[in-house]
Amino acid sequence: MRLNLAAKMSAYLRGALFVAALCLLSISSFAQVTLRLASSEGAEALKIQREAIASFEALHPDIHVRLEQIDYSQYFQKLLTEYAADAAPDVAMMGFEHFQPLAKRGVLLQLDDLIAKSPGFHLDAYYEPIIRVHRFEGKLYVLPRDIAPMGLIYYNKRLFDEAGIPYPDGSWTWDFKVRPELREKDFLWVVQKLTKFDAKGNATQWGLNPGWATLLADSFAACLGAKPLDDPQHPTKVLMDSPEMVKAYSLEADLMLNKKWVPTPAAITGSLSDGDHLFAKQQIAMMQGGIWEVPNLRNYIQPGQKDFFEWDIALFPGYKDGTRHFPSGGSGYSIISSTKYPKESWELVQYLSGPETMKKVAAAGLAQPAIKSLALSEPWLVGPNTQAASHYPPSRDVTDKAVPYVVFAPAYEFWPDLQTYINPQLDLIWLGSKTPEQALKDATTNAQERLDTLNAQREAPPFNWTYGLIAGILIALALAAFVYLPERNRPFTSREKAESRAAYKFLAPWLIGLVGLVLGPMILSFLMSWADWDMILPAKFRGPGNYVEALTTDPRFWISLKVTFVYAIFSVPLGIFLALMLALLLNVRVKGMPLYRTFFYMPSLASTVASVLVWQRLFQQKGGLINLIIYGSDGHGNFLGLASLLQG
Repeated sequence: MRLNLAAKMSAYLRGALFVAALCLLSISSFAQVTLRLASSEGAEALKIQREAIASFEALHPDIHVRLEQIDYSQYFQKLLTEYAADAAPDVAMMGFEHFQPLAKRGVLLQLDDLIAKSPGFHLDAYYEPIIRVHRFEGKLYVLPRDIAPMGLIYYNKRLFDEAGIPYPDGSWTWDFKVRPELREKDFLWVVQKLTKFDAKGNATQWGLNPGWATLLADSFAACLGAKPLDDPQHPTKVLMDSPEMVKAYSLEADLMLNKKWVPTPAAITGSLSDGDHLFAKQQIAMMQGGIWEVPNLRNYIQPGQKDFFEWDIALFPGYKDGTRHFPSGGSGYSIISSTKYPKESWELVQYLSGPETMKKVAAAGLAQPAIKSLALSEPWLVGPNTQAASHYPPSRDVTDKAVPYVVFAPAYEFWPDLQTYINPQLDLIWLGSKTPEQALKDATTNAQERLDTLNAQREAPPFNWTYGLIAGILIALALAAFVYLPERNRPFTSREKAESRAAYKFLAPWLIGLVGLVLGPMILSFLMSWADWDMILPAKFRGPGNYVEALTTDPRFWISLKVTFVYAIFSVPLGIFLALMLALLLNVRVKGMPLYRTFFYMPSLASTVASVLVWQRLFQQKGGLINLIIYGSDGHGNFLGLASLLQG
């Protein structure tokens, strides 16, 4: 009896302990804070970000971080949408180019108060330019993780040796003409000497390639003191046609189109490659870019391989008077103002933009640390603990020397919008279709009209929602009357009326969905076409302004209308005609027709994913079959004149 009692008590005790353990586990799970982190990083950087999150969670066991990767092309729009829907993340990766519209709308938490309450945190340890550019109206909204000067010149030491030119030490300068008397101290002289041509006058080795077409011109313009807008945060005037800007773009156009020392974008495309590959293949002696080029170059140019060569980086040249400037990038982390956990979010931001994470990113060569002391030590600089594969480029201290000369693109919230009016004109320069002076003048005219419209919108009166609601109801009633009135005078029997009532009862769920999910949003969209509203700031009434803008100043409207018209007129009838012809051909009684029908139908058995991969392989820029046919294996072909036609 006593044994049974002891056994029962033991069982009760085990059960009580089990229940207590469950309660403790439940309490601990409820006590744990979950932070959502939005990121637009690529695969390699995302791996490091996950490692940093794991380290942070180990240091803060009461905080769990859920990483949410968002495609960069949709990143900032999705953040705005999530914030408007009260479903925003707690912390978001942020760059200086896009933080201003979020800060202006109250989406981001300003960090100065949090910094002031954080003992031991030293903001002056960060590079001053990257802190300054992440301020809006004097307040800091982004804690930087990296800075990315674009004034780095990657150079091939082997090609310098073959040309008998000393390696650049950053003391070179540039002018609007070659100065042979300065030899290697003149940037254009070096570019000229490193360019080679074949017997037909085609460049077989370019002296210099900018990371993208406008980078070199923008660097020249920055040295001359040119700016695209009169104010980077509250602009009133577009300055793309300033004399300094015209001179800078004219110089690059001359190097590209006349002297051919710099490849055009079409030439790079026609090579079935990109700048990094061409540099690795020694078809480009120097290239301008940021430190983000390093991981790719390390993969392409590996010690011990047959085609390995020594390479390094130098500082972009200053103007002949010594003035040196060039564009820069940079990113960091922000706290979304709607977070329920500002203290924990600040802990996460400090860690992701702090020394430990910066060291991980620096070791991978992905980004220059925003903390100066880390950019002057291992693992960013080459040292005794640096692995052999990470020794290149050896002169990484150049990145620190570049920081005092960086200039940033305008942080104006509508700068990307203005660029849609500017960039198409700039593309015509590199195609040789317009002179730099004319292209920049047209770009300025188009962008200024858009800027004036945007500034006028700020003065628009608030949208009257009472009148809007009345207008919406009237539109809905008009639609209902349009459907109902024609049937009003029609006589119905009692049986038809009963059937109608039953039918409406069955249709009620669909009608509610139609009104709430289709008709309602359509009416709201129509009303908002008369307003300026982003769902966060109060709506402003524009009247017919949006329609006038679309018809008169927005170049995308007529282009989209033209594409739609061409598609409707040619694609649809032509598709139907060809389909009918194929159907008739497959219905002809000839020998072997079952086999032909089988081959014709087989592609429909393949999955959509497989079809996409096949077409992607055909059209891809590097090694694609269509490009291979048009341009040839060496990138200089011109099958049936198609290459010349495509390059304009």
